[in-house]
Amino acid sequence: MMRIQTLFPLFTAALLTACEDGDGASGSTPSQPYTDFFSALPTEAIHPADNPFNQQKFELGEALFWDPILSGDQNVACASCHHPNFGWADGRALSIGVDGKGLGPDRTGTKATPKHAPTIMNVAFTGLDAGESTEGFLATGYFWDLRADSLEQQALEPIKNQIEMRGVRFTEQQILPEIVNRLSGIPEYVDMFSHAFPAEIISADNISQEHIAKALATFQREVFSPNSRFDEFIAGNDAALTSQEITGLNKFINGGCARCHSGPLLADNVLREDQIVINFEAVRTPSLRNISQTAPYMHLGDSSTLNNAIGLYEDRGDLQVTMEDDDVGDLAAFLRSLDSENFYQEIPTRVPSGLKVGGNI
Repeated sequence: MMRIQTLFPLFTAALLTACEDGDGASGSTPSQPYTDFFSALPTEAIHPADNPFNQQKFELGEALFWDPILSGDQNVACASCHHPNFGWADGRALSIGVDGKGLGPDRTGTKATPKHAPTIMNVAFTGLDAGESTEGFLATGYFWDLRADSLEQQALEPIKNQIEMRGVRFTEQQILPEIVNRLSGIPEYVDMFSHAFPAEIISADNISQEHIAKALATFQREVFSPNSRFDEFIAGNDAALTSQEITGLNKFINGGCARCHSGPLLADNVLREDQIVINFEAVRTPSLRNISQTAPYMHLGDSSTLNNAIGLYEDRGDLQVTMEDDDVGDLAAFLRSLDSENFYQEIPTRVPSGLKVGGNI
């Protein structure tokens, strides 16, 4: 059962409460060790027992992710809105799917999604707590409302969505059988499916929606960003962070941000009612990993910079709080220490369908 709390999904209200005296959040070392709140991001992806990793499945998932053949009009791919140039998000406030042209902030079209597209980075670790063993861990809770229990379930939903990928030529019931039929008619894809699932697929007739979902999920799980300077710090290298970043980390903890933004992703993935941003609609706590690469921020993408997003929580709604300029700067400095360039960023030069890689981007 999903838990819902009336808290705030980015920089919790508790942070602001700590600043109510007007003196800013405390930058002193917290009484509890940092490892009570956080742990380093794993350096290997976690794959479920019912969808184990193999290289052929990863390569199939990558091809499918970039191939617009998965969309109704064959003009938009998963990568159209989740691109490595924008931290595997799209750099837009709201994403443009089926009638879009262009990449990232330059993409234009008439139909936008109702919420900001989150990054796919680190989805293999969704829900992992600080210090929790990865042995037997099962990630769960995807989309802003946590409606998908697994990454395999999540993978097919954008394909069925009229604005994101399906378009109007096919109904929600028709689109996935149509996609299976298309893929089954391409010999290169049939060969890739048979190598990815050797015990299950011996001909084009055996390809299913489930295989598509498993391949897409396998690829996405391998997109993660370990070995940030923050990870080095948590592992015991005190010199990995600057004094300002450590001050920001201390303010982050002492202010209460870590009550929600904890664990290796700095996110507990709990649904919270955001009274300020989206009128009591419950949304999950987002990860703060690689946050400087995934602007704009908030669930509607209505904050263009990290400092701006932090500052939004001053004196909003029924909150009367004060954050000093150095509080915002220190918090932003700490959050940037979560960045890592050590993540998969390859863009294929072709896809088996022969269509344009990434769709109309």
